[in-house]
Amino acid sequence: MNKIFYKIYHGNLAFSAIEEEALTEVIDKTYFALLELVEKNDLKVGLELSAYSLEKIQELRPSWIDKFKELHKKSLIELIGSGYMQIIAPLVPYEINIKNQAIGLEVYKNILGITPTIAYINEQVFSASMVNIYKEVGYSAIAMEWNNAYSINSKEIWKKEFAFQPVIAKGLNASLPILWTDTIVFQQFQRMAHKEISTPEYLKIISHHLNSGYKALPLYSSDLEIFNYRPGRFETEAIIHTDEWQTISSTMNRLKEFGDFYLPSEVIEKALDQSIKLNLTTVAHPILVKKQAKYSLSRWSACGRGANLINTLCYNYFLNMKDETNIKKLLQYWGSDYRTHTTLKKWNEAISFLSQDKKPIEPQYKDIENDLFLTEEDNKLIFKKENYQIIFNKAKGLAIDTIYKNEQKLAFGTVRHGDLDYITYGADFFTGALTIESSNTGKLTDLCQIEDYLFKKIDENIYMLSTTINIKKKATEYKSWIINLNKGKITLDTTLALTEFINGSIRAGSFTLLPQDKHSKLWYECKNGGKEYERFYINDDSNIEHNQAKSILQSSSGGIGVTNGVLKFGIGEKIIVSINIEQNISYPFVMLQNSIDHDKYLTRVFFSLQEIDDTLKVSQNKDFKLRYSINL
Repeated sequence: MNKIFYKIYHGNLAFSAIEEEALTEVIDKTYFALLELVEKNDLKVGLELSAYSLEKIQELRPSWIDKFKELHKKSLIELIGSGYMQIIAPLVPYEINIKNQAIGLEVYKNILGITPTIAYINEQVFSASMVNIYKEVGYSAIAMEWNNAYSINSKEIWKKEFAFQPVIAKGLNASLPILWTDTIVFQQFQRMAHKEISTPEYLKIISHHLNSGYKALPLYSSDLEIFNYRPGRFETEAIIHTDEWQTISSTMNRLKEFGDFYLPSEVIEKALDQSIKLNLTTVAHPILVKKQAKYSLSRWSACGRGANLINTLCYNYFLNMKDETNIKKLLQYWGSDYRTHTTLKKWNEAISFLSQDKKPIEPQYKDIENDLFLTEEDNKLIFKKENYQIIFNKAKGLAIDTIYKNEQKLAFGTVRHGDLDYITYGADFFTGALTIESSNTGKLTDLCQIEDYLFKKIDENIYMLSTTINIKKKATEYKSWIINLNKGKITLDTTLALTEFINGSIRAGSFTLLPQDKHSKLWYECKNGGKEYERFYINDDSNIEHNQAKSILQSSSGGIGVTNGVLKFGIGEKIIVSINIEQNISYPFVMLQNSIDHDKYLTRVFFSLQEIDDTLKVSQNKDFKLRYSINL
């Protein structure tokens, strides 16, 4: 059989750095050019297009729609599904993901009369739940990046040959064929088109790939809008020297000597190996992200012009939406492009629209006369009532030291210096601590001596311990612990007011499990954009370092979705801790750490309100909140 080539161009007219006024130029220079390439060269391609982009094309250049239909009838171009908007699905609630896909399919049908069968994973950000979601809405296959999945999985299980053809991707209780995209291969295509490498050099590269064993090679699987046009995101964008579409055209014709071009669905039909069934994610990497290291999950959840703010506003709009009149607008503003290099004009429009809705209702506390359930010993504040004893550390910003229930120590609090064997962990690790890290300010924390605090009984069996912490004139933290004995939970409620924008990471309310035995069958579970919880069992290979910086320009290495606000830890069949984030107050980026000591695990959770990467912009928003509860 001849070698198979396929391409999926990624079209997105919500492109973060492109203003609305420039869209007609983008369509003329890139969208029409693609159709011309296809028709002129009898070249089969796939085009992934958000339904929002399709609506924009219909509004601005309706003749493109007619031409696309004509070429689609000739089986020269295939529509690949995206959803109504390009949304980072593992970071948003299941209901939003289903709406995004269902509305997208409806728009495709209404405008083109087409129902795509293959879906391109938005921004190539994947969790196991994505397989279930796309199957539920009716897709029969997905397109997803090979490179990062291969790099994180055991080479004893994953073989390089798995990339040579479509295989089966396993979800939670479902599976779908997966058509690979390849970052290295598509970046080589871009370099050829931008004249960074010559056509002979490019052909030599492709020949090498084919000789290594590829049956189906994904020549291209990225942005459409970067040929004969520059979106203006980076200072390093290549200068346009020649007609790049002409370069692509002549090179693709040369490639016909090596193999044949097929539509993506034809590739699955001809080359799918159903015997290879793969789990793409791992316990340390429950969510995969595309491309090289700078593409951390934090870019859509804690960076940009204020991802924490816009994510919180979107979630509140979703909660308070009485009907679906504005559902498309909500999906638009929950899109990935409003979280990265979005223009100030687009950002202001989004914030203005989302802020029209109701603000979250703050809890109302009525002061009741203090009682004697709180005592002070040295640097400890001890709350004791009924079968509970909760110890707070006055010397460390009211971090939780230890909690007892029925005289049994609960599984979280402070891990003390000396509790672990390895010198790497020769420190104290707290629950309820705030950390700010920046090259300008250094490391700032709220782990300071507390002199003034307020203790109130605010209702029957509900108490509040609060304080105000000034952090080196850079920020003021208003911190409260609410003890609710009726519901058996303790809540951290913190508000941080910065005096100026800090170009750094802001992580509030860190949570620490007490060291767990390595053979205890410890697990964590949360929802990563899907309907069901995804459970991950921690073992001796589970070194999780989401909180670790990749470089001075990238402050985190990964994270989890927690898209219904609930994160659980358990041992065997027993839940030992359940954390509930009030996402209407703040929609934080959640990161895990699981470090392996001699015979224990050090397991921590970080709630990030801001991280550093190439998308972080100076923001006028200097107020941050976090509220989460821990079941006792």
